[in-house]
Amino acid sequence: MHEVTHFFMALVIYDIPFSPDLAGLWHVQMNGVPTENFETRVAAIAYAVQQSKLLGVQSGLQVLVSVEGADGIWREFESNAKRPVAGLQ
Repeated sequence: MHEVTHFFMALVIYDIPFSPDLAGLWHVQMNGVPTENFETRVAAIAYAVQQSKLLGVQSGLQVLVSVEGADGIWREFESNAKRPVAGLQ
């Protein structure tokens, strides 16, 4: 009899909304927990991408950056941030 072992990779998601809050700041959340605030959406996305690369390399976690579009749809990207990850929606 063979023993089957399953390994599940932990998933970390950085979320960046489309619109700023009332103070004009974009919040970056990691797994639903606020981490940092930025004056621009571009800066928030850049931070999330940088952190996702670092976290993925250092700890071997699967890390995604989830960005809300102008259409209200959230799209997940891997740390290379080139195109949405298929099959997660």
